[in-house]
Amino acid sequence: MRPGISFLFLLLLAVPSLAAAQEGRAAAQRAESLHAAGRPWHAAETLLAAATREPHQNAAFIVQSARAELRARRYDRARSLLAGQPWLDDYGDGEALAILAEAEAHLGASAAAAAHFVAARARASGPPPSPPSPSPRAALLAVRAGLAFEAAGAPDSAARYYAAARAGGGGAAGGLATIDAWLRLRQARVTSDTAVVNRLLADLPPKVAREAPAARARALLAAGDSAAALERLSSTGHLLDAARLALALHDTARARAALYDLIGRAPESDDAAAGEALASGGLPPRLPAERVALARTLRLHGDVTAARVQVARAVGQGDSTAATLVLYGEVLAAAGRLSDAERAYRAATGDSALGPLALYRRARVLLRLGDPGATEALSAFAQTYPADTAAPTALYLVGDLLEGRGDWTGAGRWFGALLSRYPADLRASNARFRLAARATEEGRPDSAARLYQAEVDASGPQRNAARFWLGRLARERGDAAKAQELWTALAHEDSIGYYGLRARREVALAPLRIADAPTAPVPPVVAAELGALDTLILAGLDTEAQAEVRWVLLHPPQETDALLVWSARLAEAGWGPAGVRLGWLTVARNPNDPRALRAIFPWPDRAAVEAEAQEFGVDPLLFVAIVRQESVFDLEALSAAGARGLAQLLPGTAARTARSLDVTYYPEWITVADLNLHLGAAHLADLLRRYGGRVEAAVAAYNAGPIPVARWLARPGADDPDRFIELIPYPETRGYVRAVLRNRELYRALYAAASPNN
Repeated sequence: MRPGISFLFLLLLAVPSLAAAQEGRAAAQRAESLHAAGRPWHAAETLLAAATREPHQNAAFIVQSARAELRARRYDRARSLLAGQPWLDDYGDGEALAILAEAEAHLGASAAAAAHFVAARARASGPPPSPPSPSPRAALLAVRAGLAFEAAGAPDSAARYYAAARAGGGGAAGGLATIDAWLRLRQARVTSDTAVVNRLLADLPPKVAREAPAARARALLAAGDSAAALERLSSTGHLLDAARLALALHDTARARAALYDLIGRAPESDDAAAGEALASGGLPPRLPAERVALARTLRLHGDVTAARVQVARAVGQGDSTAATLVLYGEVLAAAGRLSDAERAYRAATGDSALGPLALYRRARVLLRLGDPGATEALSAFAQTYPADTAAPTALYLVGDLLEGRGDWTGAGRWFGALLSRYPADLRASNARFRLAARATEEGRPDSAARLYQAEVDASGPQRNAARFWLGRLARERGDAAKAQELWTALAHEDSIGYYGLRARREVALAPLRIADAPTAPVPPVVAAELGALDTLILAGLDTEAQAEVRWVLLHPPQETDALLVWSARLAEAGWGPAGVRLGWLTVARNPNDPRALRAIFPWPDRAAVEAEAQEFGVDPLLFVAIVRQESVFDLEALSAAGARGLAQLLPGTAARTARSLDVTYYPEWITVADLNLHLGAAHLADLLRRYGGRVEAAVAAYNAGPIPVARWLARPGADDPDRFIELIPYPETRGYVRAVLRNRELYRALYAAASPNN
């Protein structure tokens, strides 16, 4: 026992008032149920509320509360509950120490985390025989200690604990044998003895061996051979690490070369995004080419203002190339400086390669400015460059502009030119639907029908939509038999598409039901691979777990059962997009396997989604349809607009919704799964109330915001849900609404017990 703590003190600490004990037990049971249902934030809130009502809780309750806070990613709270507790070192088998260490590691207190992981491992090993008997938990804690030591800059200690993890957990009983190759790689990274490094990196499996060059470079660094490490990092393509090391060695020329080579080659990469910090710190751009490369990276990662500043400086330094001027136009337009963007594009129009693009972009800017010359600029571009992929869009925009001015005669002329020149183009398809809607409004159903039929005959991208509207027109003419024929055929031929499902409802076919196929058996090889993935996650080796997932995507199994098992497991573990990708591969190989549809439309967070939907009176099938469309169940999903998490909430929307619910909220909590779902369900419920329960309007507002939806609802015919959807002018939002409503019906078909039919 720790010196200075009496047995009587511990006994008194563990026996609070009877009321506190009862309250604590009840709260603990509720919290465990909530956690099991995938609601860690709710579990943490439940325990926090109990502690607020009765602060004198026993040690077990405090530890459970800290664990709940850790699961909810509220690391400060987890640490504050445990740090300094007099019973911490003596509690159980080191669980409290491990929770504290994990919280400290996430908060960047690596040295403290390492010390607490070491102490937790000692407790988990049990009373010392000599040497301590190995246990799976002790081995996992050794890995985590190694990670913390590595983060703290103590490579020798890190190497010692990675070796201890391998020795204590490498056998079958220990359970770490499946990740031994990854542990060898980790140990090699922090080992200074090159002979040992060579032994550790010998005979690695291919998925691990691809990381060996970087490990050798880091081993050279641990051995003190910085020059050789730098050379190795550069030659193996680890340019961000090379730049950081060169900067630490005060070799700014080498650092600059590595950094700007990286962002020039792959501006969209995560490494390039991380390199922005170096550029804004010790390696600011100097040459125009460096400024342009940095600007591209900044723009791709959302910082348009900084990108504009860098391009402006490059232009100021004399870079007047067309590529730079076009980029300048892009960032100026994105910043709303349209007149300046127009001038930048105009200056690039004389270039033989990029001139057409500059002309087109300039015309688009003139359109946004409301300049009368926009029509002439767009039409001239379409006439001059008819083979350019933007020519159909230019014709469409002229028609759209004239329609907006009320000039339907002029709009019809340009839409007609688009239809005759590019009949199968998506813009031609949109033009047909605009003209057909106008014909319907003017009481010319035969003209509308001819346009819809032309879409079908041209095999246009919206041919199924055209078939649906042909059925509508037939019914409105009183030809119910024809409508029934068209819709029945569409329902069968497009059985899982939006219009096929919509047609099914019109002809009163039985709701689509997809039989629940037996769960795919787990092949032994796949079971071992999944076990390795689970162990990597338990050990905190997140980078290695991601590498395992990438390897599976690059080398998918050939057997259907293996694909389906991997798909389901990845979705459950938060890698939804990867799981769905394997599901689509299953469809490509076995198009008639009904299990593949569940792989494409999984429901990994079902209990949490249903609970949040029920709390706010939202159809869970609609809510999961939105989550599937927004994030594909990627816990860390981030959109170009900055929306985060499963329900893809913008930070401002999340904060406003939290305030309306009187929920304590910090921006770093936005990707906590059930809190994100909680706020997302509340936001959806608010939109449904705002639009009187009109699902299509609420879904449109979820994507585009309420301001444009209010405008669209004010148009003639918007009270008809089908017409409202068809006439949404934003292609992304129009497709989004269709996709969500289709998803809802597919989730109903696949998971019929999830909610009542509505």
